[in-house]
Amino acid sequence: MSVKLPLEGVRIVEMSQLIAIPYAVKLLSDMGAQVMRIESCVRLENYRGTAFYDDRVDGEWWNRSINFHEQNRNKHSLALDLTKPEGQEALLELIAISDVFAENFTPRVIKNFGLDYEKLREVKPDIIMVSSTGYGHTGPWSNFGAIGFGTEATSGLAHMTGYEGGPPIVPEIPYTDYTAGEHTTFAIAAALVHRARTGLGQFIDVSQSQTLSSTIPEALMDYTVNGRIRERIGNGSNSFAPQGCYKCNGLENFIALSAQTGDQWSALCDVLGAPEWTQDPRFNSAETRLSNRHILDELIIEKTNDWDKRDLERALQNKKIPAGAVLDGKELLFDPHLNERNFFEVAEHHESTEMPPLPYGTRPWKFSETPGRIHRSAPLLGEHNRWALVDVLGMSDDEVTAMEESGAIGTTPTLPRPVPQPSPDTLLKLGRIIRYEEDFKNQIQRKFVDNRP
Repeated sequence: MSVKLPLEGVRIVEMSQLIAIPYAVKLLSDMGAQVMRIESCVRLENYRGTAFYDDRVDGEWWNRSINFHEQNRNKHSLALDLTKPEGQEALLELIAISDVFAENFTPRVIKNFGLDYEKLREVKPDIIMVSSTGYGHTGPWSNFGAIGFGTEATSGLAHMTGYEGGPPIVPEIPYTDYTAGEHTTFAIAAALVHRARTGLGQFIDVSQSQTLSSTIPEALMDYTVNGRIRERIGNGSNSFAPQGCYKCNGLENFIALSAQTGDQWSALCDVLGAPEWTQDPRFNSAETRLSNRHILDELIIEKTNDWDKRDLERALQNKKIPAGAVLDGKELLFDPHLNERNFFEVAEHHESTEMPPLPYGTRPWKFSETPGRIHRSAPLLGEHNRWALVDVLGMSDDEVTAMEESGAIGTTPTLPRPVPQPSPDTLLKLGRIIRYEEDFKNQIQRKFVDNRP
């Protein structure tokens, strides 16, 4: 008998783009929430138009985007045209029998659709509405549009990331979206508990920029307490040395390590075969090591460059020195630690996508009694139109057929514009990828699909 998941019976209506809300709601869907994702055939979700499996842009390419599949597993897709009255009416009827409405558009867009919190309370008095925007619903920036690249700057994070003497560097990934998503997951869960106790819904105003500002309290408190503005220091520390990311043997192989105490410093010297460093006056105290950190970094690289990163990781960890090999995408996917913890789960895809079963990263937590799971892969565009309207809302088949004929619902984009990926050879020449492996499909099949229990 399958274990009942903690959020079974909770219905979430999601109207969103890209990552911040899709990621948050995906985690809740893993824990049993039923998610109705509102999509549009006219204004296609951005992730449906890029990064296709096997770089194929033929056939139903909009159902083959791997980024979309990553963020939208377990969900149902209802493709409504909200510019049509019947589309708006269907959405409000769905919200009226749901628990949560989650969106990440600007306040202006949501108000124009008549989906602001006060309007929704008229159809569902105890609704929980969560709105994840770049800068929140109040303040002079409340109607600014936002992407991760911009909010990483305004949050203060970008000022802290970068190399000494260089400009700010924003992360390669949209870091704000994932931070905001994790905060939002907690906020929705807390609001559901509050409603269970009081019967009251509420409005959750998530500022994506603020979720990231809350992760850098050291910079804020350093000015608050000491009046100091921090400078960028790359991978180093303001308090001790050595600390950094050091080159190891092979192409693009690195290890991150940190020696914070005298014992760790002595052990590091022993592992690297340089015990004489402990007697060098440039490095024989915490203060001198910090003052001469650049010289020390160069000496360490001369030693680490001869090591395999995994061998060095084990040698340092055995001496109680914090260290970790820098893992790329393939190394993460095949990492024995992550796989022993069952971090990846295989999802089957709809046959029309022509995608094989694939492993997906799951949750950063493990519940002993009610573990979550991937129930299904991401939905096809409008895959659940008829189910949502007939089985959930109780409409007749004739009413749904009329909506199909009027274009109020659909299953294909009205203006298909796939964005083809450059060829692997082109990406190599541009320096956007390190390598490309022709047999990746067979490797994934053998590791994750053939050995499924």
